[in-house]
Amino acid sequence: MPVFISYRHKDRDAALGVAAVMHQYGIKTYLDVLDPQSQTTDQITDVITTRMKDCSHLIAVVSENTEGSWWVPFEIGEATIIDNRIATFQVGYVTLPEYLKKWPKMTTMEHLKLFAIAYKADYPLAFNRKLGGESVSTSSRSSEQFHYNLKRNLGQIY
Repeated sequence: MPVFISYRHKDRDAALGVAAVMHQYGIKTYLDVLDPQSQTTDQITDVITTRMKDCSHLIAVVSENTEGSWWVPFEIGEATIIDNRIATFQVGYVTLPEYLKKWPKMTTMEHLKLFAIAYKADYPLAFNRKLGGESVSTSSRSSEQFHYNLKRNLGQIY
């Protein structure tokens, strides 16, 4: 399942860079800027909610530009509701809001590589969202394990 990349449009280049790294590791991504439907509808909230359900992980690109965004917190909230795995990719120096400190924080290309490795290890657990046409939620234990393992590999748990 793809990784949803959440970002403020001022950070489009950084989001495209994150997507490029994921693609190097064979991981599909979702970016609204590459989705024709998100560019041609007034129902953008419905499109985002639907696309989020098609994804198993979310990377929020966070920079000083993010502070004024309404969409990045909305997308993180949507990912939280459906128990997607969440991580941030910090661009430049920015103090993260308290609620983002719950999830792994990435700041380098090496960190994105570690995310890709964790994604591939987690993929069978995260992929069970749909089974035989029935919606099956991922277990919070597996998402918590993903977050714990990625934080450990990033050196954020000692």
